Amino acid sequence: MRTFPMTMKYYDQNLSPEALEGYQGYSLQVFTSGRIKLAFHHSHTDRVEYYADCPKRHREAYARQLKRSATAMPEHYAVTEQVLGSSPATLTYRVHLKRDNNATADNAHVILETEADTCHVILSSLHHAWVLPGAVCQALLARSGPRKGAAACFNEYLQAYDHDWQDATFAPADYREGYRAPSKARANRAAQATLHDDDHLF
Repeated sequence: MRTFPMTMKYYDQNLSPEALEGYQGYSLQVFTSGRIKLAFHHSHTDRVEYYADCPKRHREAYARQLKRSATAMPEHYAVTEQVLGSSPATLTYRVHLKRDNNATADNAHVILETEADTCHVILSSLHHAWVLPGAVCQALLARSGPRKGAAACFNEYLQAYDHDWQDATFAPADYREGYRAPSKARANRAAQATLHDDDHLF
């Protein structure tokens, strides 16, 4: 197994290729506040959770990450630079551990390709492209929803055994529901929870 020195504080071992293979899967959630949540599942109740935020000066923020970590993480930044270079209309999201805004993972990025309504999730060298319903992409761009207390307008789960942690593209036809109107999601949240768990229905 690959090991990294403790000085690589921005390399998150939870998102290494070896760690990813130990998860049952992960969920991608989008909120109308403009935030994205990634939750990696060891089991139904044991999850490692991250948020992805887009800084106002996202290009400058990414450039700082590139400068400090590209040499140590060449595979990740090769994929990230390829995605960024393929489209001029992109937003780059910083990934950090839930409840710790300072715990930035430089080996993980979320890139929103706005003209193609595509959310690129790049974890170390793994690249998943999620083609979003147009309304979900617009919600990310508008950032008009509350930061707390609102249900996700997009919540889909990838079961790892279906894809074996390989590069893949997911389209609306793959999703159980796709866009979820926020008012509907809030009203039916409790009822839906008693009927099924969305995290196991990708």
